[in-house]
Amino acid sequence: MLRCPRCGQQAARRSRRVGVWEHVASVLHLYPFRCQLCTARFRAFQGRHHSQHRGDRREYDRLLVRVPVLISAGGIQAEGETVDLSLTGCSLRTEAAHPAGSTVQLRLRLGQGGEVAIQAALVKSQREGGMGVHFTQVAPPERERLSRYLARFLRPTGRARRGAGRPRPELVVAAAVGLGVILVVLFLMGRLGPPPIR
Repeated sequence: MLRCPRCGQQAARRSRRVGVWEHVASVLHLYPFRCQLCTARFRAFQGRHHSQHRGDRREYDRLLVRVPVLISAGGIQAEGETVDLSLTGCSLRTEAAHPAGSTVQLRLRLGQGGEVAIQAALVKSQREGGMGVHFTQVAPPERERLSRYLARFLRPTGRARRGAGRPRPELVVAAAVGLGVILVVLFLMGRLGPPPIR
């Protein structure tokens, strides 16, 4: 994973290309990335072409994390457990039956990490003994608490940035190309010699 220029954590993965510009830029090895912890989206150069599986449309990695969950909907509560978890959704193992398209509220019990309240989660898939949900409404403090919890599993080597940070890679490449053009022009001027004096 790449280091995020916003939060400084090594927690960014490839993001889907959006628009013509990002598809063209990928030919030059400039790809979009999404930070899994602070949600920042940025572009970065990579030395090799990436291929992204068509079936993987998630912007965020689902981590295999099991935490107890309280599921509420329509005044009815049920217990469950996450099978996987990300900043924007999870898969649940539960006996509660909520059809796809319905909205539920969740309370994730993170142990020493406290609890995280998901104000609204859309049920994307429902099956016997479980369902998949996408978080549609999460208060900023709750999202921050969940982000800190996921960082334990997602960031094996990341460290906070120090100082003002390094310049963006695309600016460095642009400066190098500009310098190269200037050197070529100076070289050609030297080969041709000064203009004749009349």
